[in-house]
Amino acid sequence: MTQEIKDLIEVSRFYGRDKEFVIAGGGNTSWKDDKYLYIKASGISLASIDEKGFCVLDRAKLNEISKLQFSADPVKREEEVKNALLNARTDPASGLRPSVETSLHNLFSYKYVVHTHSTLVNGLMCSNEAEKGSAGLFGEEALFVPYSDPGYTLYSLIAAEVIKYNAKFSRDPQIILIQNHGVFVAA
Repeated sequence: MTQEIKDLIEVSRFYGRDKEFVIAGGGNTSWKDDKYLYIKASGISLASIDEKGFCVLDRAKLNEISKLQFSADPVKREEEVKNALLNARTDPASGLRPSVETSLHNLFSYKYVVHTHSTLVNGLMCSNEAEKGSAGLFGEEALFVPYSDPGYTLYSLIAAEVIKYNAKFSRDPQIILIQNHGVFVAA
């Protein structure tokens, strides 16, 4: 096991064991290099994850997903996206399912990503003052994303916002706060 995966396990367990960060086991973590993305598989607990709990995906295949045309029907579209994610796995026989948020993890230029639905953050993200409160706490450094339907629609919105952020700051955001959803932190 590489040091990067050991570090990913340590970070995953740290956040997964603290109920202040992870509501009902929700959230996910990832690490990537140029070729592969390791992401917590759906249904695996962050609190007790080990190396076998990460779904490994081919980043070249993940990068192609954003270029595909999907159905306008939301149910069909999400099924198509799910199948595209499943097809990007390096080991389909593992039976591991990548998180529906895998494309968001792949979007970041940073190697590590932690996504949680913490009580404190979601208290702000689910309030009527989410955008104003985010700006007051983080200024322009954190990217605030207004509510959107989850899944590929949310990914597409965030991808467009990351492009704008990158044009302004010459780098990707390290914190993305998503209204009614949670937070992504990357490093």
